[in-house]
Formats: sequence, C-alpha cells, structure tokens
Amino acid sequence: EYKAFQPVVLSRPYRTIAAAEDADGFAIDVVADPWVVTFESFLTDEECDRLIQHGHNAGYEASTVVGDTLPDGTSVREMGEESGRTSENAWCHHECHDDPLVQNVLNRMSKVTGAPPANYEWLQLLKYDVGQFYVSHHDFIAENIKYPMGPRILTFFLYLNDVEEGGGTKFNDLDITVTPKKGKAILWTNVLNDDPFQEEPNTNHEALPVKAGVKYGANAWIHLRDFKTSALNDCL
Repeated sequence: EYKAFQPVVLSRPYRTIAAAEDADGFAIDVVADPWVVTFESFLTDEECDRLIQHGHNAGYEASTVVGDTLPDGTSVREMGEESGRTSENAWCHHECHDDPLVQNVLNRMSKVTGAPPANYEWLQLLKYDVGQFYVSHHDFIAENIKYPMGPRILTFFLYLNDVEEGGGTKFNDLDITVTPKKGKAILWTNVLNDDPFQEEPNTNHEALPVKAGVKYGANAWIHLRDFKTSALNDCL
C-alpha cells in the first residue's frame, strides 16, 4: 500500500560505513543521518485544492514564529521579515479539520507514521508569495518536554501546488533540497532515534524564497503524546 505513495528515502540512520569496524574488523552499523523521506504521490489534486481553499476561507495572515530554534540554538519569536519568516498561514480548525477529505489526509499520515491523530497539532496551512521565505530553523521546541504532549518528534510537510520557480525545502546539514510538487509530501525526524527528548541536530531546514508563482503547503507537527487533549485543556 505504501508503494502507491512512491516513497523515496533521502536520508536514513544505521547506514553501514566501511570505515567503522569492530575489534575483529567487521563493518558495524553507525547512526549516520536522520530519516528524511519524500512521498511523491501522497495527496490527490482534490485534497490539495480543498486544503488551499480552506486556507483562504480561514484567512491567511502573517506567519509567526512560536518557538522554533535557529541553528545557533536561539529561539525566534518575532513576526515578519525580521524574524526570518515572511510567509502567511491559516489554521485547519473546525470546518477544515472536520472535512472528510481532510480527515482522509490526516488518517493517511497517521497510518504512515504510526502516531495517532491525537498526537498531531492542527494543520498549519501556508502561503508563500514571490520573495517570501523562512530561514534555516528547527521544529523541535525544548520547552514542550515539560508539557504532557511532549516534544515534536516528527514533521510531515505537504506540498499543495506546483511552484513555477523556487520555494524548495532545504536541509543544509544534509545537502538535501526538496522541490515542491502538487501532491508530494516529506517526512522527517526532529528527535534522536534513541532519545525522543533530544533534538536531532541535522534536520535544521529552510523554506527557500519563491522566485516565481506562489507556494501553498501544510505543516503537520507530530508530538510524542496526545497534543489535542493538552491543547483543549490549556496544558501547553
């Protein structure tokens, strides 16, 4: 079933590195890189168009940075270009979240990751016009560790349209750039494989500037434990 989504592994841990050998000279598996996987055909055109429409219905507004961290470890919280994030966003609540087409997408993501829908934040619907971008940052927010839902362990990003030029997702530490394509998705880890409370150091990423056209996307941030119950009870 997963083959229908056309998964492509761009980065993975536990690669055998010939230079790493045990005392007897045998190659050993080494945690080299984090998981970064694209799904070339994850959403239907109808699902993409519906999510874009929900974004317009909700009203795109200037994106804010809540607690994402920059590569130097600092936290950025300002709004607009001086914070390094110039996109617009809306949230998939209520009518959007309850839409059967959107529920199909959420359940599909849950099936791929194994994380229940309750662990997902509400989809953040994004719109980047020409020249808009988001500087290199990390989705892990350290202060989430002390709350019931725990840290963001995974990010599932959905590309909702074809972009004329630019707008890629770049992982600088991994030398990986993913080009937007309607219906495509990308999944990556925000924490270490052996310690979900520690930030994965190699998944800093940036949204490259859109050079022509417009870019629509959606962020799904997935927590270690139930996020929605925590949110509804103001335990964030």
